[in-house]
Amino acid sequence: MFKDAVYKHFLPAISQGAHTGTVPWPTRLRIHKLTDTDIYSLTWNFASPDGRATFRFTTHDDSEPVLQSRRIGDHSIYNRP
Repeated sequence: MFKDAVYKHFLPAISQGAHTGTVPWPTRLRIHKLTDTDIYSLTWNFASPDGRATFRFTTHDDSEPVLQSRRIGDHSIYNRP
């Protein structure tokens, strides 16, 4: 289910510029920034199995955004995003 969400919805949204704010994130992924962090949450399933992931954007020397995947699991990943 995670791969399906990433390849069908998340990566196409990034290609269209969702990470820059020019287009919205797909509502089905429920992407939001976690309070007081630079980390985002992606939810692909609320039912069993609960499916969530955290990620953030960083930059390298050329200032291009780099997606950094952090954690994948259930709601408990928010304890240490």
